[in-house]
Amino acid sequence: MYRILVVDDEPGLLEQNRIYLETSGDMRVETTSSSLQALDMLSKAPYDAIIADYEMPEMDGITLLKEVRNRGLSIPFIIFSGRGREEVIIEALNNGADFYLQKGGNPSAQFAELQNMILQAVRRKQAEEEVQRAGDLYRSVFEHTGSATIIIEGDMTISLANNEFEHLTGYSREEIESKVPWTVFVAAEDVERLRNYHRERRTDPGSAPRTYEFRLVDRHGSQKDLHMTIGIIPGTDRSVASMIDVTDRKRFEEELSAAHEEMIAAFEEAKASQESLEAQCREMEDYQANLRGIIDFLPDPTFVLDRTGKVIIWNRAIEELTGVKKNRIIGSGPEAVCKTMPGLQSPLVAESVLSRGGVESVTQEVRITSPRTGEVACLWAKASPLYDAQGRLSGAIESLRDITDSKRMETQIQHRIDLEQVVSSISTKFIGLDPADLEDALEEMLQALGSFLDVDRSYIFRFSADLTRVEDTHEWCAEGIEAQIDVLQDLPADVISWGLEQIRAQNTICIPDIAGLPQEAAAVRDFFQGYGVRSLILVPIATIDENLGTIGFETTRKIRTWSDEDVTLLEIVGNLFADLFSRIRVQERLRTSEERFRSLVERSHDCYIRATTAPQAIEYISPSCESLIGYTREEILGNPNFIRRLIHPEDRKTFFALLQERDATARQPYVFRVRRKDERYIWVEACTIPVYGNDGRAVAIDYAIHDIDAWKQTEAALIQANKKLTLMNSIVRHDILNQVTVVLGHIALLREQPLDPTVADALGKQQAAVEIIQSQIGFTRDYQDLGVRAPRWFPVEPLVTGASKALRPIGIRISTDLDGLSVYADPLLSSVFFNLLENAGRHGKTVTEIRVTAMPDGGGARIVWEDNGVGVPREHKERIFERGFGSHTGLGLFLVKEVLSITGIAIRETGEPGKGARFEIVVPEGNVRYG
Repeated sequence: MYRILVVDDEPGLLEQNRIYLETSGDMRVETTSSSLQALDMLSKAPYDAIIADYEMPEMDGITLLKEVRNRGLSIPFIIFSGRGREEVIIEALNNGADFYLQKGGNPSAQFAELQNMILQAVRRKQAEEEVQRAGDLYRSVFEHTGSATIIIEGDMTISLANNEFEHLTGYSREEIESKVPWTVFVAAEDVERLRNYHRERRTDPGSAPRTYEFRLVDRHGSQKDLHMTIGIIPGTDRSVASMIDVTDRKRFEEELSAAHEEMIAAFEEAKASQESLEAQCREMEDYQANLRGIIDFLPDPTFVLDRTGKVIIWNRAIEELTGVKKNRIIGSGPEAVCKTMPGLQSPLVAESVLSRGGVESVTQEVRITSPRTGEVACLWAKASPLYDAQGRLSGAIESLRDITDSKRMETQIQHRIDLEQVVSSISTKFIGLDPADLEDALEEMLQALGSFLDVDRSYIFRFSADLTRVEDTHEWCAEGIEAQIDVLQDLPADVISWGLEQIRAQNTICIPDIAGLPQEAAAVRDFFQGYGVRSLILVPIATIDENLGTIGFETTRKIRTWSDEDVTLLEIVGNLFADLFSRIRVQERLRTSEERFRSLVERSHDCYIRATTAPQAIEYISPSCESLIGYTREEILGNPNFIRRLIHPEDRKTFFALLQERDATARQPYVFRVRRKDERYIWVEACTIPVYGNDGRAVAIDYAIHDIDAWKQTEAALIQANKKLTLMNSIVRHDILNQVTVVLGHIALLREQPLDPTVADALGKQQAAVEIIQSQIGFTRDYQDLGVRAPRWFPVEPLVTGASKALRPIGIRISTDLDGLSVYADPLLSSVFFNLLENAGRHGKTVTEIRVTAMPDGGGARIVWEDNGVGVPREHKERIFERGFGSHTGLGLFLVKEVLSITGIAIRETGEPGKGARFEIVVPEGNVRYG
C-alpha cells in the first residue's frame, strides 16, 4: 500500500484526487490545501509520492518542490496543474519534478494517467536505491584488492580505476575514467603489442596471454616496468586488469648486464688505443710533405717566413698576383716581398707576429697597386704563428685576400643606408606637419637632399591642373651656384615637351648627360644648357589620379649618374611630397567643414559634447546643454566629475558602458536619467561618434544627447496599465480554470452512474461547451503576453530541446543541425517550437522523426522544421495559420504566426502531402547571429 500526499488549494479537486486514486486499492491518499501544512506533514511521516498543484496562495508547486529537495528528500514529485505553459513545465522538470500533468480533458483517462505516473515514479525510486546498494558493495571490493586495478572497455577506454592506479600513474580518477584509453599510459614501443593482445582476448581468448610485462609512463614522463594480470569479465566486453610495479627488479638486472658490457668495452678500448698510436706515428711522418702541398694550393696568395724572417714558402696564388716565381724569392727577406707589390710596406703582418713572439694572429688592411693591372687593390692580410713539435715559434704564415669588390659594395650599401635615413627623416618631418610650417619644411628638405646627393641645385616644379603651366615654387642652390627661381615662373609646359608624356605617365626622367639628348629633344637640351645644366633627374610628385609637380636635381659642374637604388628612394620622396600636399589640402577642406559643422551644432536643440581620449577630458559642450539640464558650460567644465554626479544611481552602469565606447559608433543608443539643476531627473538618449586622428586611432568621442523625458513618461504609464491588466487576467483565468476542472470532474463522476439517455445527452453537450471554454481561456493566457516584453536574442537549439523535454513525444526522434544559430525575437519564441512539436504529434499521425535545420538566406537565415508524417493537404496550406482553423482548438499555428511576426519573421508550410509537413521560418537580415 503506497502512501500519497496531495496538495491543492481547491477542496473539490482534493476530494476528486482521493476518490479516483484510492479506487485502485494499492494507494492511501492524504490531502491538504496548504503548502506549509504539507511541509509539516512531510516532517512527521514518510510518504511514497507527492502530487501538487502549481498555482497556490501560500507557495506555488515549484517552490514547494524546491523546498522538498532542499530538505534532502528524494520523494517522487508530480505537478498536477491547470497551467500548461511550456516554460512552467520546463522549470518544474529542471527542478527535479518526476512528471508534469496538465488538468483538463477526460477525468477518468486523466486520473488513470496520474495513477500510472505515481506507480512509475515510486518503482523507479525503489530500483535506484537497490542499484546504489549493489554498486557500493562492488566498489568497496574493487578499491581494496591491494594492487593497481582498472576496468577496460571494449574500445580500450578506462571506465574505472582504483586508488592504487592513481598512485601508480600520478593522475586522478577525474582525469582518467571514461576520458582516456589505457594505452595512453603504455610506452610507445609496447603499444602495438598490447593492442594486439586486447583484440585477441575478444576474438580468440586462448591466444592472448593472461600475464605479461610492459612499460608504463606516469604523469611526470617516468617509465615503470609492470607485471600485469588481465582477464575478460564474463558476459561483457570488458576486461579487468591488475598491475604490480617490478621496476626495481628490472633495474637490478640491467645494472648487472651493464657492468658486464663495460668490462668488455674497456678491453676493446685498450686494444684500439695501441693501434691508434701506431697510426699517429705514420701520420707525423707525412705531415711536413702535406703541409707544403696544402699551402701551395690555397686560393689566397700566401707566403711563410721562418723565425729569422726569410721566405720559405711562396704559393701559386701569390705567384699569379705578383708575377714573381718562388725560385726567385725563396730565402729572401721582407724587403724583397714589399718590392713585389708596390704600396706594401715593412713591417709585414708576418713580421709583427714574429716580433711579438707568436701568441696570437694579427690582421690588417693594406692597399697596393696591382703589378698586373696597375689598379689600386685593397687586401686583407692575416698572419698566424707556426710552432715546431716542441711548441717553439718556428715562423709565421701570412695570407692576402682581395677585398676590393667587398669594400666598394660596403661603400654603396652605406650610401644607400644614409639616403634611406634622409628619406626617413623627411617622412618623420612630414607626419603631423602644421600647414603654417610647410614653406620652411620644404626648403629644409631640398637642402638636405641636395647636400647629400652632391648636386648643385634642387627644386620643386608645380603643375597647373591641366598640365599647361610650370612654376618653380621652391629652390636650393649649392654655394657658388646662381639661383633661377625668379626667372622660372609661370612657364609653358612645352619647354620640357620632350619629357611631357613621361610626366603625364608619372615616370621619373633621368638624364645623366644633357648634351647627349637626341635631336628631337634639341629644344629641351638648349633650354637646360642655357642655365648651365649638365645632368638632371626629375621625380614625379603625383597621386593616383593627379600630377602635382616634380622634384628636380641638377648638376652644373660635372656629369652625374644615378643608380637604380637612388632613383627608387627619390621616387619614395616624391610620394612623400605628394602625400604631404594632398594632406595639407584635405586639412584645409576639413577646417572649413568643421566650421560649418560647429555652426550647425551651436544651433541644434540636442546637446553635443566632445571628450578627448588621451587625456580624458571634456573639450567642447554645445550651448543647448544649459537649456537641457540648467547648468552652464563653465559650471560643467570647471569640475571633471561634474557630469558623473548628475547620473541617476540606477543608471550609472549604463553611463559607464557609454564611456567605454571608444573605437566605433555605438550599436544602439544609451538611455539613462540625468539630474537637472532644479533637482528633477529627466530621461535622455545618448549616441557616440568616434573622431579619428591622422594615425587612424580615435582621439576624441562626440556624444549626441537627445531629450526623451516626455516619451519615457508615456511609456511608463502604458507599462503600469498593462501590468495591472495582466495581473487581473491571470487571477480571473486561474479561478475560472479551477472551476471548469471541478465541473468536468463532476460530469465524469455522473457519467459513471446509470443515467437517463436524455440526461446523458445533456451532460455530453454540457461537457463539450465547458471544454470549449477551457481551450479559449487557455488561448487568452498565451495571447495576453504577445508583444508585451521587449524582443531579445535567443539561441534556437535550447528552445527545440526544451520543447522536446516538456512534451516527451513517444516514438518520435528529434535531430537538429542549427550551427549555433540565435535569432532576435519575442520572448514567446519558445511557444513556437512547443506548438510545432505538439502539432506534429497531434496531426502528423505516422510521425517517427522530426528534423530541425538552419541555413543562410541572403543576410538572414531559414529555419526548416520537417517531419515524416502524413503532411498537410494542399487546400489547407494557406488556412492552417488562420484562427479557429483545424480539428483541435485552431489556435496553435495562429499563435505561432503572430509571435514570429512581431520581429518580422515569416512562416509558411512547403511540405508535400503524404510525405510529411515542412515549415519554413524565414528570419530577416539583422535578426540572425551564429556561434
